[in-house]
Amino acid sequence: MSVRTLAQRNALATAYGAAAPYGALFTADPGATGTATGELTGGSPAYNRKALNWGAASASAISGAGTFDVPSGVTPAFFGACVSVTPGTADVRDTFDIVDQPFVSQGTYTINVTYTQS
Repeated sequence: MSVRTLAQRNALATAYGAAAPYGALFTADPGATGTATGELTGGSPAYNRKALNWGAASASAISGAGTFDVPSGVTPAFFGACVSVTPGTADVRDTFDIVDQPFVSQGTYTINVTYTQS
């Protein structure tokens, strides 16, 4: 079922951002059960989940972005939207595949995400 009214689609998109305010990176698919299996760890500065800074919903969509510290020798392969800022916490609400990017040295990974309510 799709939602017919724009106001309700925007309200649902806003609720999505409120339910998952933080982002996480994973080396493999964490699955669909909410676990944090494969979440990045380590580095200096240390990897941590980041606030996604969701904007206001518009045209049935909400967008956010985050920049993550990534340790050397790691290849982020999946992104997750999470409830808490604490890495390793099993509160992942949504995940998707991202383009694998190997880090041979410490660096940062910036992601822009958009959720669209239909």
